[in-house]
Amino acid sequence: MKYLVTAMLLVLAWSGSVFAKTLIVDNDNGSLLFSGEHAGMAFEGRFNQWRAKLILPPAASPEIEASFSLSSAETGDSMYDETLPEADWFDVENFPQAVFSSRSIVAVGGGFKVSGELSLKGVSNSVEFLLENSETGYTANFAIDRIAYGIGVESDPEAEWVSQFIELRLVIPSSID
Repeated sequence: MKYLVTAMLLVLAWSGSVFAKTLIVDNDNGSLLFSGEHAGMAFEGRFNQWRAKLILPPAASPEIEASFSLSSAETGDSMYDETLPEADWFDVENFPQAVFSSRSIVAVGGGFKVSGELSLKGVSNSVEFLLENSETGYTANFAIDRIAYGIGVESDPEAEWVSQFIELRLVIPSSID
């Protein structure tokens, strides 16, 4: 009986590690997008250089680590693209990278509830989002408060021109899975 229980525990431990998912994704095989409004008009953009490692449940120690180059932000509008790297906005000279590090990842419904810390322009804030899993892959959407990160506070401290909350969207196609 003692051997049977030990064998069952070993099988359960082994099966958990077999079914755990580790995904390495970057700008070549996924998308990290952002959107908001400027002067009442919607804008969208993307980060062209980023990388993420996702170790998802049922792994014993699930985690998500991601970084993105702020100088790679691109909207397709030359005015925005020239302004974003400046000191008032991303200040890429002093803060070239943004980093996300998870604190917890819990399986819920068709995805994972993720909480962690996003460090951007020298400021770290807690964020939570749902990483949804579907037939097309994984997606996550969440908003950040640009003013809380000191982004654009010299030129638009009251968010009269640019949205205070900027939406971020991560897309990982199922081909990575």
